[in-house]
This record gives sequence, C-alpha cells and structure tokens, in this order.
Amino acid sequence: MAKKKSKNKSKGQKQPALSPYRFMREKARTLPVGKCYIAPPDWQESGMAHVIVTRMRPSGNLVMGSFLVDTFCLGVKDAGYHENITPYDFEQYLDNYKNGMGLEEISYNEAHNIIYGAMAFAEEGGIKPSKEFDPAGYILEEDTDDIPLIEYDFGKNGKHFLVVNPDRKEMPYYHTLKKNLGDDFEYVMPFGEEYEDDSDDDDEYSPLSKIDSETIKKAFEGMSKWQEESDRHPDEKYTYQYPDYPQTLSVKNQFIADELLSPDNYSCLPREVIDRILALPKDEAAQDISNVMLYSIGKTYKGINDDTIESWNNSAIMHSLILLAQLQSDKGLDAVLEIMRQTDEFADYHLGDLTPELLHPALYACGKDNITAIEAYLSQPGLDSYLRSQAPDALAMIIFNQPERRGEIIEVFRRLLNNMVSNLPVQRACDGTFAGFVMSNLMDIDAKELIPEIKATFATDCVNKTIAGDCKNVIKDIELGRGAIHNDKYQIPDIYEQYESLKKFITKPE
Repeated sequence: MAKKKSKNKSKGQKQPALSPYRFMREKARTLPVGKCYIAPPDWQESGMAHVIVTRMRPSGNLVMGSFLVDTFCLGVKDAGYHENITPYDFEQYLDNYKNGMGLEEISYNEAHNIIYGAMAFAEEGGIKPSKEFDPAGYILEEDTDDIPLIEYDFGKNGKHFLVVNPDRKEMPYYHTLKKNLGDDFEYVMPFGEEYEDDSDDDDEYSPLSKIDSETIKKAFEGMSKWQEESDRHPDEKYTYQYPDYPQTLSVKNQFIADELLSPDNYSCLPREVIDRILALPKDEAAQDISNVMLYSIGKTYKGINDDTIESWNNSAIMHSLILLAQLQSDKGLDAVLEIMRQTDEFADYHLGDLTPELLHPALYACGKDNITAIEAYLSQPGLDSYLRSQAPDALAMIIFNQPERRGEIIEVFRRLLNNMVSNLPVQRACDGTFAGFVMSNLMDIDAKELIPEIKATFATDCVNKTIAGDCKNVIKDIELGRGAIHNDKYQIPDIYEQYESLKKFITKPE
C-alpha cells in the first residue's frame, strides 16, 4: 500500500538523466542523514548485524542503504539500496525486523563505525567487502576523522571467527584467511567437512547461521523480487513531437520575467516579489508566468534531451509552478500541461525531487474547471509515465477540495480504467507504472465505486505491483476506507511556508 508516490527511475526505452546508480554516487551524500537502525539488538553476541541507514530527500521520501555485516570475520557480506522509497514502504520494510529478530534505532555515528570497523577488521584477513557495497556505500559519509570514532570489538576473542554454513559458500574465505593470517583465526565448519574444527561448541553459534539464512536473507530477497517486478514493466516509449516554442519572451509585466529568470532568486523569490505578483489580476499574472514557462522550455529542452545543455542558472519553472498553484487561473493550464509533456530528464533538470510536490497542485489549480483538457492529456500517447501520473493526483485533489464533485471525478477515473484495460498490454497512453500510481490515487479517495474496474485492470497482469500493491491489497485498503496517509499531498500549501521549506534543500549550482 504505497500511498505516497515514489518516482521509479527504471526506464524501458530511455535512460534517465540520473540513473539510480549515478544518484547514489553523485547525490546521496548531499542529502541530510535520517534515522538508522540495527537488527538484531544483540548483534555483538550473534556476530551478524543488519545495519540500515537513511537519508532524507526533499520530497519526503527516503534513500535507504542496507548492509549485512558479519562482525566476527567477513565485514560487509551483502548490501542493497533504494534511492527513492516512500516513508510508508520503508516502515513496511522495517516490520520484517520488528516482527522477527527485533530492531533498534541507533545513531549515524554508531552505524558508520560498525560498518567501516567491520570492513577494516575483515581486510586485515584479506577479505574485501561485497561488490554490492558499491554503490550502496555512497549513502555513508566518507570514513574520515570528521566522524567520531567508536571502538567496537570485532571478531571473537580478538580473532577472526569464520562460520561456514551448510551450503559452504563461505569456504573460499577459509583459504583467504589461511593465506593472510596463517593459523591465527578460528572457524566452524559443517559436520563432515575436512576442515572441521575439533571443538564441540558448534551449537553455540547456531544463531549466526539462522540470522543469515533466514530473516536477513528474506529481506534481501524481498528487495530483489521488488526490483524484478519493477523491471517487468518498462515505461511507454516517449514519442512526443515538440511544437515551436517562443524564441523571444513577451510579457505585460516585465518585472515578472526579470524576477523569475534572475540567478539571484535561484533558491527563493523575495517576499515582496511574491506579494507584488499575487496582487496583480490573476489571469494577467498567470498569462505572463505561462509565457516565461514556455520560453524556458524552448531554451532548455533540446540541450537536456541530447545532454549538451550548459548550466541554466535560474529556477523559473519551479517558481512558476508555485505561483500558478496560488493564482488558480486557467490561463496557466496550457503551460503546466506542456511541462508534463516533457521528458523525465527535463523534470529532473528543472525540478528534481520537487516534481510531484509542485506539478499536480499547479495542474489542479489551473485545470480543475477544465477536466476535458486533463482527460485529453491522459489519452495522448507517447508521454513520460511519471509526469503523466501527476494528472490523476490533480483529479484526486478535486475530490479532497471539492467533495461535491466526487461523482464527476469517479466517472473520469472509470473511463481511465476502462481505457487501460485495452491499452495497457500495448502500452498506449499508459504503462504498468502509471497504472500502479493510479491505484494509489484510488486507494486515497476510497474508490469503492470502481472495484469492478480495478479488478479488470489488474487482470491484464500489466500493473506494476511495487507501486500500490497487488489487486487484493488495493481492494482491501479501499474497502477499509483508510483514505490518504498524507492529506497535505492534496492541498495547496501556504506559499511562504513552502519557500521556507524549499530553501533548506535548494542551493544554487556553482
């Protein structure tokens, strides 16, 4: 039940401007550290720890790194990451540990020292971290003196202690340790193995094998299955034919263009500028803002698409969407829809993680009285799946803000679902990821009226189940009437509070 939309960057036809791998390597360390956890709480006795580290994205979603750490000998045995996981899905992930071996929140410094300390200890025996540590390890700070040192005891009784499980996958490490440490290490072998230790203490270490092969392994397999399901649903091929965008900028109020395009206002518009724009007649201000948006699209889309763009030193499109959400004039609708016809790379370049936070409120504000235009957009083939998914968000906003229009919007969703039944298999104006996002919206609005259509859509086997769950879970959630987890997603924020929040994350590029 993934209620808060998370961007799926796996592309079937085009690679995004910043792949998950590149994101981890280039962006993860720029985000503020979030909560960290370890399982089980008695990891120092068991010798095996699952360490989870998070960072906070501006959208409210998380970057998560998971590290399976053998503190007795092998260091980081396995690692995984998710570059954009919703808070709800993250809590579901943590439940595997809360309900199993137990889970304890720890500080980042503790997590850092456990992971790097175990790696350093393993390397003393010639053992390198798992290859999966790259790129998951980029969620960690660099291991420098800036991180306060915490002394942990690694190994057992000061020595490397190797546990070889019955599948004997750890056997190569025995030879590595033998080469680097001679006889100065201890080990436990499966019964009958030629290297079997003579001690009778094998049972003492059975929890180590149990944790590795059952609970933690199950969690990593769950991440793998999640990725497999996501990979099964490539995005619809992008085929949009661009119009001729204006090459010169014409506005009635020149100060609007000057302020939106000013590099000095990259992170935030001054309050007096906001007040001055909002004091204008709404349609007049919205028309000028729309002209700035179309001009900015024309100046940047080609360079973004062919990866030749140089630095674009303003946030005109970001500011424009924020202002249009406040003005609520239909004069901004065409420009908002044109943004939504661009590529995923375009949205990443101009809006980054702020895409869902800014787009669907602007579309709602400008298009709530022109549902025909939104439906026409939804039926247009060859557009980006993720940007298309902002339209159902805007439709759901109508129900939350104008509940008397529920029946009207339910019928819009009914037509959308009926169209997807035939169009999903051929990926025409929809794909599996988009369908999953639609299911998330239907859960938020408790769309009991649409359960037959939901079942028919899932029956195509073309809905990406990593977005909102499978058919059974979606219908169960709707029948329970849980509604939206994050109601503020469907509200237009106070513009001044919004900018105060954004300033914490937006910095002008060098």
